[in-house]
Amino acid sequence: MAILNPTLACADPLHLADDLDRLVAGGAAMLHIDVMDGHYVPNFCLSFDQAAAIKRYCPQLPMDIHLMVDAPFAWLERLRVLAPEYAAFQADSTSFGVRFVQELRMAGIRPGVVLNPSQPLEVLDELLPLVDYVLLMGVEPGFSGQQFLPRTLERLRKLDALRKERGLKLSIMVDGGIDHENGPLCAQAGADILVGGAFVCFGQPDGVEAASRRFVEAVGR
Repeated sequence: MAILNPTLACADPLHLADDLDRLVAGGAAMLHIDVMDGHYVPNFCLSFDQAAAIKRYCPQLPMDIHLMVDAPFAWLERLRVLAPEYAAFQADSTSFGVRFVQELRMAGIRPGVVLNPSQPLEVLDELLPLVDYVLLMGVEPGFSGQQFLPRTLERLRKLDALRKERGLKLSIMVDGGIDHENGPLCAQAGADILVGGAFVCFGQPDGVEAASRRFVEAVGR
């Protein structure tokens, strides 16, 4: 079983409040906010001001911040002020990942680490016992609408086996190219949280609420 964590990068910015209402009605369990600096990835996305407004409007759903930034420590104060329930940083964005995890936890934020498709699972070795979740990317980060990389399923199975072998309580989140076909496969392979966007909640012919509900029913069985 897995839960839906919609990425608001794909929501309609002119009708964001309506989309949030429909996501809640459709069974979304979290809200995923992508923060980009234009350097780690050549793109920008939602700002902390926007995230704060979303948090005020929809406080019933926990917020998950995905930092796609070169210098995560430079964003700590803004994270402390925003106070999201979850925040994850790219594994290769700092040489001081253990300290960054500690800073997040001291701020009352559940820490996560992000692994890109081009990075081996061994990159996470020292951080796995320290984080609350791993965000496994199904595409290279930075742009919405990319196709899910099939080998992500095997990486997911290996990560799930690794946490069971080590007796770790961490959750596994998968993001990138998730759709109504591969989402259930990810849930079967060990994913606990699925980040859905352009292929799951938004731009679907049956609308945000119905598409979200359809996905939740498919991955939550």
